[in-house]
Amino acid sequence: MKKNCLFSAPFSFFREEDFAKFEKIFNVQYEEIWSEDEIGDCNDIEVWICNPGQNFTITDSVLSYFPKIKLIVTPSTGTNHINKDVCFSKGIKVLGLLDDKNDLQSIRASSEFTFLLILNSLRRLDIALLEYKEKRWRDREDELRGFELYGKKVGIVGLGRNGGNVARWCKEFGAQVSYFDPYVNSATFEKISIEGLFSASDIICITCTLSDETKSMINLNLLNSLKKNAVLVNTSRGEVIDENDLASVLSNRDDLIISLDVLSGEVEDAQFNSPLYSYAQDGRLLVTPHISGATIDSQLKAAHISFKLAKNNIYASK
Repeated sequence: MKKNCLFSAPFSFFREEDFAKFEKIFNVQYEEIWSEDEIGDCNDIEVWICNPGQNFTITDSVLSYFPKIKLIVTPSTGTNHINKDVCFSKGIKVLGLLDDKNDLQSIRASSEFTFLLILNSLRRLDIALLEYKEKRWRDREDELRGFELYGKKVGIVGLGRNGGNVARWCKEFGAQVSYFDPYVNSATFEKISIEGLFSASDIICITCTLSDETKSMINLNLLNSLKKNAVLVNTSRGEVIDENDLASVLSNRDDLIISLDVLSGEVEDAQFNSPLYSYAQDGRLLVTPHISGATIDSQLKAAHISFKLAKNNIYASK
C-alpha cells in the first residue's frame, strides 16, 4: 500500500512525467509551505519532503501537526531548518541530499552561483547595471573599474562538492587556488591553515557545511586579516560567519568586497535583523536571498533524489 507523502517545496515547474513518477511511489499532497501557519491537515502524512527555504524550524510544535510522521527528507544539503534531535527522540528519520552523494554530484546550481558571485565581486556587474538606468554611461569609470580573476589567489573554505567545483573553475581561469578543509586531502590544490588562507588570499569563498564546528568560525581575527581589496563570498550558511564581527570590520574598512547569499536567522525569518542589513542598504555589501540553488534544473533533480531517498527508506522493510 502506498504511503501518504507531503511535498511542501516549490513544484510549479514539475513536468507531467515528474508528477506521474512521484505518484507511483506515494500518495502525494503538494503544497508550497513557507511559514508554519500554512501547514494544513497532515494527520495521515507519513513522509514529509519539506521546503528548505521555509522560514521556520521543524521542531516539537511543528511535528504535532504530523501524528503519523516517520520520515522527513529535505531536498537540500543543509539541515539547519530541522531540529534533528527532536526528530530522533520521536523516532523520526531525517535525510537530505548528502545521503545520496552520487546523484548530488549532478547538481551544479550552487557552485555556478558561487562562481557568479566571485566574478560579480571582481567586476561589480550589479553596480554597472544601474548606470544606464540613472542615465550615466562611463561617467563613473573609477567606480566601475574592477579586477581580473586571472592570477588572483583564491582561498576555498570547505573543499566539498561546491568548493571543489569552484576551485577547478577558478584554476581554469588562471587563479592560484588553495583551501582549508580538515576532512579533505587534495592532490590538486594546496591545503593550508584557515589563518594562512585569510591572510594570503585575494578572494575567500566559504562553501563549508554548517555544524557545531563551523558555527561562527569566521570571526574577528580572520576578518581583520583580510588583504586590502579582498573579496569574501559566502554561499554556505549565514551562521558560519560571526555577523557582529563582520559588521565591526565593515565599520572600519571600506575596501572589502563582500557578497553573501545567506544570512544568520533565515530559518526563523530573522534575516532582516542581521547587523549587516544596514550595510546592504548602503551598498557596502551585496546580499542575495539564498538563491544559489534556485534553478529549475537543480530543484527538479533535488526532488527526484528526495523521492528516491524516501522510497528506499520508507519501503525498506519490503
